[in-house]
This record gives sequence, structure tokens and C-alpha cells, in this order.
Amino acid sequence: MKKILILQNKVLHYRKTLYNGLSRYYNVTVLHSGKTTILQDDRYKEIITKSIKVGPFFVQPDVINNVRSDSYDVIIAMSDLRWVNNILAMYLHNKKAKYIWWGAWLTENTLANNVRVYLSKKVSANIMYTHEASEDFIKLGVNSSQLFVANNTFDVGDRIKSYENVLKDKILFVGSLDERKQNDIVIKAFSNILAQIPNEIQLIIVGDGVQKKNLEKLVHEIELQERVLFMGKITDTDILKDIYKESIVSVSFGQAGLSVLQSLGFGVPFLTKENAISGGEKTNIKHELNGLFCKDSQLSLEENLLYICNNVNMARELGENAYEYYSEYCTIENMVQGFRDAIENTRLAK
Repeated sequence: MKKILILQNKVLHYRKTLYNGLSRYYNVTVLHSGKTTILQDDRYKEIITKSIKVGPFFVQPDVINNVRSDSYDVIIAMSDLRWVNNILAMYLHNKKAKYIWWGAWLTENTLANNVRVYLSKKVSANIMYTHEASEDFIKLGVNSSQLFVANNTFDVGDRIKSYENVLKDKILFVGSLDERKQNDIVIKAFSNILAQIPNEIQLIIVGDGVQKKNLEKLVHEIELQERVLFMGKITDTDILKDIYKESIVSVSFGQAGLSVLQSLGFGVPFLTKENAISGGEKTNIKHELNGLFCKDSQLSLEENLLYICNNVNMARELGENAYEYYSEYCTIENMVQGFRDAIENTRLAK
């Protein structure tokens, strides 16, 4: 069984299913600088090391010693230029080990993009979050044979077919309440369409964050307390599923992250703007197939919310397509296969 070392800043809770999934095929160790994450049922191992912040950069001193040892057959490094030890490791690792970058995509910083492309050319394999990211790197000269796709997702647990639920009376937001989500625009848009949608439809906001008080104040000012409900952060998946199954659509105007995958996984279409901030997750939204894109304006958001709230049968069709899309392309098993493709040089992931 091949030994895999994954270099990370910390282990995010939703990544554990990925590491455990890979551990069915490999001996996996995750080196990171977060808290202990191993529980009784986990298959992967972990090495916890300190990190040192130097200006905008981070250094994990133990990385070099680990990558120079002959303990690993494959090293998978987080593609974040701020973690300089990973770049050094690319040059200093035991040359018997295959070195793989994971998670690069292009930004608006031309210099950083040039560095990413240069580093991508120096290794035998790169794991990209999306096919679009892969195409971007090919256009900049990276050989397609060096690029593999592991569609970014997370395991939503026991799934439900929300589109089959009889009651559909909620517009849903799930996520952290920060400024870039632009939930104030969602609330104002919802307020403007109230007279044109069924009276029972509510806007449900699940999450917590720095903008919560401001959003609650806005709701109070426009007297929407009975139609806009703040549920706080919900970690109980059974409660969350009950909310999803009654939802017509999930909406996040300013950012489309992993909440896209959760919504698709539960069979609820997703609505966001075309230029929403995203790490690539919004590429899973197929306009008028499993979700909707609106323009970067409150008016366009209003038009799309009005359209889907008054066409619940259409929302059900989009939800069913969302569920099926997740089943085919967004399962954790498919993401694991993308990693296996990069490790084994195969092309089996969808």
C-alpha cells in the first residue's frame, strides 16, 4: 500500500471524509498546524506541527524533514503561495516520491498566477478543483497530462430528495454571516417581491457571523420580522435537512462556496450571481438545469426570486436535477477518484 503525505495548514472538518476515503486505498498521513482531529473511526494518521507567521507568509519547520525522508511514496501539497515550506519541499523532497500540487486556481494577481503556472509545470501532477481551472492552466502552457480534476465537494451525509416534499415555502441561506455574502441585498430583494409571491413564503437565514446584528437591524427597520427568520448556526444535520426539504431555493448572492454542494446534495436548486466569489464551486451550477444565475444587481436577483417562488413545479425539476447532478459528479467517492487519478495516472473521475 502506497504511503501518502498530505501537507495542509489545518484539517477542516468537512475534509475528513476525503482523507478517510483515500485511506481505503493508501496509508495516509496529514501534516498540519491545527488541532488534533483523529477520532476512533478515522483511518488516516496526522502529524501536528507548529507554524510561524512571517509577514504574509507561513512556515511549518517540520515539513522539510518529513518530505526528505524515505517514508512516503507520494506527497500532496496545498497550493497556497503563502505557505512557503511547500514550495521549498517541491525542491527538497525525496526524489523517489511523487510530488503533487492540490487546489491551484487563477486569481486577479498576475505575478501570483505566473508563479502558480511555473510551479505546476515543475511537478508530474496537479489536482484541480474544477475542469475550468484545468482549462485555465492549459491555456497558460501547462501540459494537460499534468492536470487532474477532483471536483471540490464534501459529504452531506444521509441525503434527502427535498424536491419530493409537499410543503415548499422557504427561501434559504446557509453560511457565515459576513459582508461578502451580501445578505443585506437578499433581504431587500425579498422585501420588494413580497406582494407578488405567496404569503406563506419566508426567508430563512441559517448561520452566524459579524453581520448578524446589522442584518437583524435591517429586518426590524423594514418590519419583516415575521417573514425573515434567523435560525443561528445549525450543526444538527437532521434539523438542517428538515429546513432544506421545505426550501424552494438556496440563495447566496455574493459568494457561492461549499453551500452550493450541500444544496445540490439535498435536491434544492441554488441561486447566485454570475460573478459571485467562489473557489470554483459555482461551476457546478448549470443555469436553468440545477440552479439559476442572476446578474450583479438587486433587480436581477428580485426577478429570479420572483420567478422561482411563483413556479414551484419548475423549482422541483431543478431540485431533482440538482440531486442527480450531485450523485454523478459531486460525491466524495468521485473526489477521492480524482486524487487516485493523479496518484496512479488514470482518468476515471467524472
